[in-house]
Amino acid sequence: MERRALGRSGLEVSVLALGTMNFGSDWHGVGAADEKTAASLLDLALERGVTLLDTADIYGRGASEEMLGRLLRGRRREKVLMATKVLGRMVPDDPAAGGLSARWIARALDGSLKRLRTDRVDLYMPHGWDPEVPVGETLEALDRARRAGKVRVVGVSNFSGSGLGLALEAAARGGMARPEFDQVQFSLAAPSAAAELAPAAARAGVSLLAWSPLAGGLLSGKYAAPGASGRRSSPDAFPPVPAASGAALTRVLARVAELEGVTCAQAALGWVLGKPFVSAAVVGARTVAQLEETLAARPLSARAASVLDRAVAACARSGP
Repeated sequence: MERRALGRSGLEVSVLALGTMNFGSDWHGVGAADEKTAASLLDLALERGVTLLDTADIYGRGASEEMLGRLLRGRRREKVLMATKVLGRMVPDDPAAGGLSARWIARALDGSLKRLRTDRVDLYMPHGWDPEVPVGETLEALDRARRAGKVRVVGVSNFSGSGLGLALEAAARGGMARPEFDQVQFSLAAPSAAAELAPAAARAGVSLLAWSPLAGGLLSGKYAAPGASGRRSSPDAFPPVPAASGAALTRVLARVAELEGVTCAQAALGWVLGKPFVSAAVVGARTVAQLEETLAARPLSARAASVLDRAVAACARSGP
């Protein structure tokens, strides 16, 4: 599998990463993977060249990390790059058990390391912006963890372009490790965050990692539109996608997939992977068959990518 540079960190990541939000719990209603299923998914991912595994402390409030720790114990751990996140409230009724304060980051990271059964996290990131904590305090805590050998590369997730800019400025001012990547929602159905971020990130040499590149299954070809039967019909389907853009895009996507001789999911992923600012797309799965399909995705032909580019632009002009 192709590998791409992760910012200016010196690390390279596989262009497809395995997302483990559903390992051990039905987080956000995506469908839980039990340990036997998770082990099969992990085996297949490693066999196909995936090097980046993505989780977060909040997924199942530790369940995903704990399952990964069990499945990766021993020499398998050295074959992968492990990414996890901090921010979400780990104890629902305890406001102090979450956020991006230096105190909580230190506690949360130690908790993640224990659950993952490892001595360091390869990629560590805030799971979003915390308006209650100065970004400089957060970066100082992350840099301290890096210098202690607990974190290899610092990044962020779900930061806007302005937020990423503030983080980069604070890191430069304080002589701290800077964010080398921003993990954001990016797909045909949700292109705006990356479109805003991409120019500034490219100038700074910061990579983008795409989460939900299939828009929560909408672009897999299994649902005709957000209003069709299935999980996408729920008003709180995760992640949210405007109904009009979803319906229009799935029609164009189906035609492009047929012309390219690939599935809808592979075409949607191929469009994401064709963007030079994307270092990796994070894909999840409930079954081995689903993962087999997505791991076979490759960048689309220039012609097919152009057709989808025009469809995305048309949806943006028409509005939600």
